[in-house]
Amino acid sequence: MSTVYANLKPKSKEPRWHQLLMRIQGSYFPSPYRQAEKDNQFENTVRLAIRSLDRMKHQRDKCYLGKPEQLDFEQCRTEATLPEQMAEDIETVIRQLVDFFNGMVNWNHPFAMANVMPPPTIPSIIANTLAAVFNPDISSDDFCWNVAATEIEAVAIMAQLIGYDQRQAGGIFTFGGTGSSLYATKLALTKCLGLNSRYEGIRTDAQVLISQAGHYCQENCADWIGLGMKNIREIEVDKNNRMSVAHMKEVMQACHAEGKPIAMVVCTLGTTDAFAIDPIYEIKQAIDEFATQYHQTRPMLYADAVIGWPWTAFRDYDFSQNPLQFSEEAARVLKECYEQIQYIHLADAVGCDFHKTGWSPYNCSLFMVKNRQDFELLQHDFQGGSYLYNLDEYHPGTFTLETTRAGAYSLAGWANLKLFGREGLRVMLGHLVEVQINLRRRLHKQSTTVCVNPNNHGAVTLFRVYPRGVNAEQQYQRELTNPAYREQLQEHNKLQKAIATEMRKMLRENGENAPAISLTETYR
Repeated sequence: MSTVYANLKPKSKEPRWHQLLMRIQGSYFPSPYRQAEKDNQFENTVRLAIRSLDRMKHQRDKCYLGKPEQLDFEQCRTEATLPEQMAEDIETVIRQLVDFFNGMVNWNHPFAMANVMPPPTIPSIIANTLAAVFNPDISSDDFCWNVAATEIEAVAIMAQLIGYDQRQAGGIFTFGGTGSSLYATKLALTKCLGLNSRYEGIRTDAQVLISQAGHYCQENCADWIGLGMKNIREIEVDKNNRMSVAHMKEVMQACHAEGKPIAMVVCTLGTTDAFAIDPIYEIKQAIDEFATQYHQTRPMLYADAVIGWPWTAFRDYDFSQNPLQFSEEAARVLKECYEQIQYIHLADAVGCDFHKTGWSPYNCSLFMVKNRQDFELLQHDFQGGSYLYNLDEYHPGTFTLETTRAGAYSLAGWANLKLFGREGLRVMLGHLVEVQINLRRRLHKQSTTVCVNPNNHGAVTLFRVYPRGVNAEQQYQRELTNPAYREQLQEHNKLQKAIATEMRKMLRENGENAPAISLTETYR
């Protein structure tokens, strides 16, 4: 029962609190039933907010919203106060909300080229908005009814893309790529150390293997879950930032010699910086050989494909005929990427971000398992939650970390899968690669710039800039391989920071049409 919308009849002498409650009920919440006037008022209020945001857009020469000045965060911290009285009207609060978007980069703008910050599609925006209106909680179908089907269907569709049996696979939407990695780590530790580890705690130094180019969130997960960051072992990478299988085998042997079980191997299918793709087929072979040799529980193989998963849409694409008519070079690159990712189905679990190369609003990530029965290992003990999950049939809340999960996750993911289909995903990835190729050609034509990840073919282009008169290609190779150039390397590293700072100044302070780009301080 909703106390907000109780059917209270006004009396002649109402107490002050009741008068204010009537105001809250009448203006602060959408109507719970059909009321044309109130429904129109709500729709117009949402329209006002969107229109106010749209008015903050500039012409094509600026990729930020409104005014570029940044607020004084320390002042925000010390001067923020809770009003004593209620707001005069909703519009006042909305205007104040919109003001916070001043200076934010408009990720939909063509000049917004920061690393992995894509714009969301209209249907996924609407999906988030619809979820906000009626607030479905997908921890149980009892709390969201048919909205739960968006998660079930999205998981089934993703199983098709990955190559899992959609009748056996399982998955849940969660709070980002770190959330997927956290689920993977917890599941792997439970498989490795047994169910008792969930009750008695982690008493064994189980190991997690990941490449040097893998995402740092894995260390965060080891920290937060109680495994300890020292139990993350980094595997060397080759010149293309791919995990060295030979070194992985050496590390696995070392773990065995030390008496430390290996809980999980993380295979990165598209690193954030360079879009390096680990050789998952060879990694899976090495894991199986290790488990067979030592008669041990096979380490779980987790594919961190938060960026790379959409390339699975190229399964069954005829690259020889190239029906979408990508350029010859783009078709070659797309094929090369797909051929490296195609064995993703060998992983026991996969992490997929829709808020990256899925073009959904933040945050929207999916954790997939090949066998949904694995989730039973994470089942909760509900001695203190007897009031939950007693009706209906879909209850992922019985094993998820989150007690509550917003329906916005699955609604947005489902919307974009249906919107793009295989063809749309192929087109979007093809566009990213075509732009990447064009940019790298332009960089190559300039004697003062060099692309430092030429053999990584995702959407990310990493480049360095050198002073006039310096051959960028030659200088970079010297700095990369010759210790005698260490001092010059350090000076040119400072130059990269100075250039990035100047470009930011051009964009924010001078009003020039500079792009919004990222700066990375470490690159392997």
